[in-house]
Amino acid sequence: MPLSETVLILAGLLAVAIVSAGLFRKVPIPYTVLLVIIGMVLGESSQVSPALAPLEEFRLSPDLVFFIFLPALIFEAGFNLDARQLVKELAPVLVLAVPALVISTVVVGVGLSFLGLELIIALVFGALISATDPVAVIALFKELGAPHRLTVLVEGESLLNDATAIVVFGILLAVAVGGGELSWSDADAMVIEFVRVFIGGALVGALLGLFASELLYRLHSGVTAVLTMSVVIAYGSFILAEHTLHVSGVMAGAAAAIALAGFGMTRLRHEASDAAREIWEVITLICNSLLFLLVGLSVQVTELVGAIGPAAIAMTLILAARAAAVYGLVPMTTRLFSLPHVSSSERHIMWWGGLKGGLAIAIVLSIPEDLPGRQLLLEMTLLIVLFTLLVNAPTIRPLMSRLQLDRLTDDERVELRHALQSARQHAGEVLERFRTSGLISEKAHTEVNRTGEETFTMEVIEGEGEQRIRDLYLAAMLALRKELEELTTLYNTGVIPQHVYLDMRNELHRERGAQLSPDRQAQTKMIEEQSIVLRLETALIKSLREKNWAARLLSAYQNIRLAEHLERDTAHILVCESVLKMLGQHEDLHSGARWTLAAAYEARLAHHRKRVEEIRREFPDFYRRFESRLASQATLTSAMRHARHGLHHGEVGTKVYNIIERRITSSLTKLAPLSRPLPAITPKELSKTTPLLEGLPERALQNLANHAQTATYLPGDTIIGQHEKGDAFYIITHGDVSVFRSSGGEEVQIGELGTGDFIGETSLLYYQARSHERSATLKARTPITLLRIRHQDILKLMKKHPEIRRRMQDVHSARTRPTRYRR
Repeated sequence: MPLSETVLILAGLLAVAIVSAGLFRKVPIPYTVLLVIIGMVLGESSQVSPALAPLEEFRLSPDLVFFIFLPALIFEAGFNLDARQLVKELAPVLVLAVPALVISTVVVGVGLSFLGLELIIALVFGALISATDPVAVIALFKELGAPHRLTVLVEGESLLNDATAIVVFGILLAVAVGGGELSWSDADAMVIEFVRVFIGGALVGALLGLFASELLYRLHSGVTAVLTMSVVIAYGSFILAEHTLHVSGVMAGAAAAIALAGFGMTRLRHEASDAAREIWEVITLICNSLLFLLVGLSVQVTELVGAIGPAAIAMTLILAARAAAVYGLVPMTTRLFSLPHVSSSERHIMWWGGLKGGLAIAIVLSIPEDLPGRQLLLEMTLLIVLFTLLVNAPTIRPLMSRLQLDRLTDDERVELRHALQSARQHAGEVLERFRTSGLISEKAHTEVNRTGEETFTMEVIEGEGEQRIRDLYLAAMLALRKELEELTTLYNTGVIPQHVYLDMRNELHRERGAQLSPDRQAQTKMIEEQSIVLRLETALIKSLREKNWAARLLSAYQNIRLAEHLERDTAHILVCESVLKMLGQHEDLHSGARWTLAAAYEARLAHHRKRVEEIRREFPDFYRRFESRLASQATLTSAMRHARHGLHHGEVGTKVYNIIERRITSSLTKLAPLSRPLPAITPKELSKTTPLLEGLPERALQNLANHAQTATYLPGDTIIGQHEKGDAFYIITHGDVSVFRSSGGEEVQIGELGTGDFIGETSLLYYQARSHERSATLKARTPITLLRIRHQDILKLMKKHPEIRRRMQDVHSARTRPTRYRR
């Protein structure tokens, strides 16, 4: 068929799809199911109508699905997936995607083997038919506002399930084509191959996604470049992994999409991110429309009658295997990993919503034609796909209604009431403007006002106390929304870097999840859970703090942390002020709820102001550099955004914009980095801050200062831990430290140290031991600066300077660890 005719027919099919969607909008059938029905009608008509005869050449093929449709659909699903929620639900998603699919493969394969199919052929069919394609279900979830967690579970399972199905199918098909038989001796090789293909695909996609993210960011790419690169990554990652590296293309496409969305889009301009999401919605619409029309065109109903019996048995086995996974493995997994309970209603939907689609057809079409039983497998696949699309999909809506998953929760009713009040207020302002302008009469004003009352009035059935509780929830949700909005503004204006923005945003999402969770224990766990960034940071410091070789590295890293914590505290202050201002403007909320929430934010504001003040007091030079850089970065970045906005709306020309951009970029590059190391301490400062060293000769102090390394610690940081190994000697030059000792599993505070105190196991000064077990835990109570001197350096200084040796002998005779030198 000439290319021109192919393009014309494809355009016609798309037009049919879009027009049908508009005409049958009110029909309670999912869009994709409607397309399958239309495709079937067109396929049957093409056999009797010469005008439609060219459609007979349009059938699904494996290459068409694997290298045209699937990369786009997988990439869009990963790009728009809530990665944070997916990570939280990763355990049940992986259980559904891997063990559940293997169980389904075995159940279906063994069951069909009793019908006369060879076991390996039946297992091949079990693998390909276990791939889910819940496009219709996800679309319905979005339309009806299904629980967000349910959407992530179903979509996440589908994303990983497709990859697992393709990998397992490939392994089993290779055995079938080779004429071999399955045996337990092959199990280990199959598992290794599965892990290689599955994990390898994820790594390839993640690396490509991260590379593209960094490239787009470094090149300051515009909307066009971002859109083009996203298409390149979608198809490039899939085909490179699947065709060249022979790993999972599905996993590569999904990982690349998640990496690009999480680490690339967040650093680019909002218009680029929004445009990318919109264009991928269009690409997905085109792919789904053509895919499901081609599914319908590929089905010849009259040829499938003979396979109805085996297909019915296979469908029964599929539903039984899925029931075992959804009702057995999912609850077990949530209990094992202490995750929130998945309700029985949600599990009913997950069970019945395991639809099959174009991927299963493409996989079965890829089976070599000379494989025994291929025709039966094809016919059963087509019948099962039709059953799930024509029976399961249309009944999801009434099932959700029966299970009350489409009902408003109490919290959603509160949100609805507030939204109606806001809409009513806005409508009243517009109506009042018409009346004061003399455009409508008083009679018309009264009638329209009465209509508005009927439209926006909502019955309130709760009492005053219940209303206050609901208003408190609503106020908290509005505050979290305002925090997210303000955080985005702070990131866009350069006040906080990307990693701080992402971490703080995840904290807010965790708080929102706690607010929405009906499980109070889960709420507490979500709120108290420490972010992964802070957990990794704590583990890194613990592993390095007593290592002599890592002293300089830790010192540099602590300076970076000091700058980052200042950025976080500054962001918290600005966010709290923004929320307090918003609460003051929402007079429609219950006054008690507003007061309660405002008090919480005022306390949080005071806490972060105190932390900033402590750093300002303890590190004045550093803070001066910080506030100067912060103000410069924010003003210059805001000016850049303003200039870009003017260019976009035609207020300034390209030449003018380029000059402004060069000047601002030049100024930004000249800003000094905040992570610059603190200046080395002078002998005079050393003698002044440390009574132990007061009065020592200048030369001895200079040698001591040369061997000392400056380190900073933030409030709550552990400087040394009880029972840890180490031999360093510390001198506190700024700040206060609390001393704890473990007793009976509990930490008991036994003292405090301050400026001028030293920390160290003094008996080590007389022995060549390389390490010693610390006798107490020391934690920073305020921001502190320490001088760290290695044990061997102290020994050298004692030999070189008798004055230092005599001072250390005085310390040793005091027999206190840690101790203060007293004259």
